[in-house]
Amino acid sequence: MVRKSRRRRLQKFTGLCRQEEGLRVKRSCPSCGPDPGGEEKKGRGNPISVQLFPPELVEHIISFLPVRDVVALGQTCHYFHEVCDAEGVWRRICRRLSPRLREQGSGVRPWKRAAILNYTKGLYFQAFGGRRRCLSKSVAPLLAHGYRRFLPTKDHVFILDYTGTLFFLKNALVSSTLGQIQWKRACRYVVLCRGAKDFASDPRCDTVYRKYLYVLATREQPAVVGTTGSRACDCVEVYLQSSGQRVFKMTFHHSMSFKQIVLVGQENQRALLLLTEEGKIYSLVVNETQLDQPRSYTVQLALRKVSRCLPHLRVTRMASNQSSTLYITDQGGVYFEVHTPGVYRDLFGTLQAFDPLDQQMPLALSLPAKILFCALGYNHLGLVDEFGRIFMQGNNRYGQLGTGDKMDRGEPTQVPLCACSLCSTRECLYMLSSHDIEHHPTYRDLPASRVVGTPEPGLGAGAPQDPGGAARACEEYLSQIHSCPTLQDRMEKMKEIVGWMPLMAAQKDFFWEALDMLQRAAGGVGPGPSTPES
Repeated sequence: MVRKSRRRRLQKFTGLCRQEEGLRVKRSCPSCGPDPGGEEKKGRGNPISVQLFPPELVEHIISFLPVRDVVALGQTCHYFHEVCDAEGVWRRICRRLSPRLREQGSGVRPWKRAAILNYTKGLYFQAFGGRRRCLSKSVAPLLAHGYRRFLPTKDHVFILDYTGTLFFLKNALVSSTLGQIQWKRACRYVVLCRGAKDFASDPRCDTVYRKYLYVLATREQPAVVGTTGSRACDCVEVYLQSSGQRVFKMTFHHSMSFKQIVLVGQENQRALLLLTEEGKIYSLVVNETQLDQPRSYTVQLALRKVSRCLPHLRVTRMASNQSSTLYITDQGGVYFEVHTPGVYRDLFGTLQAFDPLDQQMPLALSLPAKILFCALGYNHLGLVDEFGRIFMQGNNRYGQLGTGDKMDRGEPTQVPLCACSLCSTRECLYMLSSHDIEHHPTYRDLPASRVVGTPEPGLGAGAPQDPGGAARACEEYLSQIHSCPTLQDRMEKMKEIVGWMPLMAAQKDFFWEALDMLQRAAGGVGPGPSTPES
């Protein structure tokens, strides 16, 4: 009986797409339609094109596939690409993944964006220390529309989604008997606030210092005397990380709109840096030790020196730690504020340009390409350029730069590529995943003169982490040099390869100068052995 019922359902499903008896169909491929050169024959044994099925039926069937299979099916042919990219398919998939999600009206393809955001969202962590190096996954808030940002504190985790809702995962991290940090799977989450744009806490990597959470949000303010209707104003709300209770709030004028907030300095002189939509930076100082006292006072919002002295710059991104700040402009330039001489020495290897009387004066970093993203530690920094390359600079005592050695870098040095979005604290390494199809690929290809023979991982720096990749890169370089017909061509190719290597500027100058000397000696241009003066 079971086989008969299955056979009947199959016949019923086939009957929806078959034409009436006696219809002559052309020979066709299952997805691409009839074959123009095919011979017309009558019979049920001939293949039937998928295009003969009603589009609603095809979309309904495809919507039951996993998201990964839908994307793979859309890459098979032009017909399935159009069907799998239809909003009707992604609307059904999105309602299956997130039944509570309401209508999404933003973006070119809102349902596809919503489905992929919720399918790819995830937060993983790995505790430092101990013998077990397992990767754990957190509890995903069902109401979260993707993950845009997250911040771990001492006991809890805060997650911001793409609709501006900030979630509070209570008691998500617990300490085991061995002193390790473990994820509590039975933790519960609540909505801390809505309408949030950004949030920040103490910039130090030790989560013990993260007592307060500063949330940049938009709130409707009641109408004042002489005006009609309410106005939306940006504000900064301060919450206790231990309980999620709001203890302080400051509201700005409705004409000022901010998009990012970072913190700098110690608790008694906490500086809040606010980035406007126009690329200007404002700052205000708050005494964090007095926030729990129930009183109201007025703080002064002042324009930061980088926006006063360089008014033509339009800042798009900020990063900070307790003693320095880094700015990225819309043109890809990088400017630095360093407030302590020790950190300045670790970053640049010298105190030559440090001015203790003018610590907010921005310093421009010399970089070979446009910078898109940045990360700032206590005494080292990381930069990602428009080609997807990663540059590190600063103190490398513990190998934190990822160059494979423990030599400090006084200027940006290229390191192997990274594949994850990471956040590290003193106890754990966190990895956030949430793919947004509205964000187009940011990186562009390297120029043609630098693409040939350039390996994915950097040579030298990638050797301790990926010996096989470094060995293959060396073989590729040697084959390129061997294919050159003359000695002069081999010298030119070697100089080009040196430019690809993630070496320090002094090392590159040394190799280039040595190759020039050998090239002149081999070509008979030079008068003989070079003297130190020459």
